[in-house]
Amino acid sequence: MGVDKDAAAAVATELAPARPRSNSDVVALFAVLWAAANLFHVWGPSGRAFELFSGSTTLGLVQAAAGVVAVAVLLRPRSIALLAALAALGPVMLWFEAPVAGSHWVLASLVDLALLLAMIAARWGDRLAPVFVPVARLVLIGFYFFAAFAKLNHAFFTPSVSCGTYYFDELAGSLGISLHSASGGWWSHLVLIGVAATETSIPILLCFRRTRYAGVAVGLVFHSLIALDQTHLFSDFSSVLLALFVLFLPASFASDVMGRHRERVRAAVAAVAAMLLLLQWTRGNTRLYRDGLGWAWVLFDVVVLALVARFLLRPHPPAVERPFSFRRHGVPAWMALVVVLVVLNGLSPYLELRTAYAFNMYSNLQTADGESNHLLVTRTLPVADFQSDLVRITATNDSGLQPYVGAFDLPFLQLRDYLSRHPGASLTYVRDGVERSVARAADDPALVEPVPSWESKLFAFRSLDQTPPADCQPSFLPAL
Repeated sequence: MGVDKDAAAAVATELAPARPRSNSDVVALFAVLWAAANLFHVWGPSGRAFELFSGSTTLGLVQAAAGVVAVAVLLRPRSIALLAALAALGPVMLWFEAPVAGSHWVLASLVDLALLLAMIAARWGDRLAPVFVPVARLVLIGFYFFAAFAKLNHAFFTPSVSCGTYYFDELAGSLGISLHSASGGWWSHLVLIGVAATETSIPILLCFRRTRYAGVAVGLVFHSLIALDQTHLFSDFSSVLLALFVLFLPASFASDVMGRHRERVRAAVAAVAAMLLLLQWTRGNTRLYRDGLGWAWVLFDVVVLALVARFLLRPHPPAVERPFSFRRHGVPAWMALVVVLVVLNGLSPYLELRTAYAFNMYSNLQTADGESNHLLVTRTLPVADFQSDLVRITATNDSGLQPYVGAFDLPFLQLRDYLSRHPGASLTYVRDGVERSVARAADDPALVEPVPSWESKLFAFRSLDQTPPADCQPSFLPAL
């Protein structure tokens, strides 16, 4: 009987008009999780802050600044000014990381944009959460839809070349388990079907009230498992998604988490984060730093999972009604611009505007010169013709270009961008059916003509495997 009363009270509280305090709790909890996501990004494969005291770069300085601001946000999560500073640094990091950037940070930058616009719309007041959260939810749904949709292609369901089996084997191997799912067999196909089905189900579950909590749980567990990979650090990717999945929980969850006696915990977390930043800046990729980063992720992830599990296993209010409604939450219509940018980025491979950081990561999707290996989108609608001018490298003395020899074709735009920064490279290549050789790339001005920075960042293309099915490209090579 007591449980029923508790449940009824929780429901009544959640259905009551949102109070300024609960709105503040939602923003504060997001600030903590977003600070953690920024830190894991700075510490991850994209991190360049370790160069801070030894040949620092603009990107390294920006990432270092983001790390410092993230620690400050952990200490003062209710400071809108600090959260705004962190949100402003996100897109700046993306610009300097591009064209070698991850889709997760495009997602994060779009969320940052939504947050900054929401601050303007809410005038930094108590309306920030109602204005920001529906847009952030839509951004996540859009991202996840395109990420799952990209995997519906022939190559992804071919075990010998699939990114699904590649990373499944890598995850198992990093934990000391030898599986070799890429070698084939009926269970290899089950792995790929399971991955595709899970990713497809998550945005669908989140869209419906009765299954929304299940969607949050599946999303959190799935990306926690992915981040167990000790060979390829996915904590940067998973931490961004964890912060966004939690936005699908009601305000009472945030109020519970951000309640009393949390200040000391946040202070301890901030101290650990500051120590890791100092280790990164002063000693780089040392064993102590790597182990500390690994344990930091495990502890962070376990705490988030435990808090969500406690909420879902206890009496709790029903899922939020109409979580994406602009009118219900008073979101200005012009904030739909952020959602439009999400859709445009997701469509860019099929429009041949960009195939790097286009929400198609780890998918084997290949779209080029009007053709596609997608099961449903069998033809593209090229808006640009960059991928109709391809180059195959047959020999080179450049270590950065070696991985492409005889394996992948490059859009000439990407090759030219790379060679403009490596004019001493020698190579033999085929373009337009004609084989050419140069002792130095600089001997042919057309090969080293600089590509404008904005063009190389906005029109970034991955290399192409011209022998179907398209092989997984697990890493960003120098020329993409």
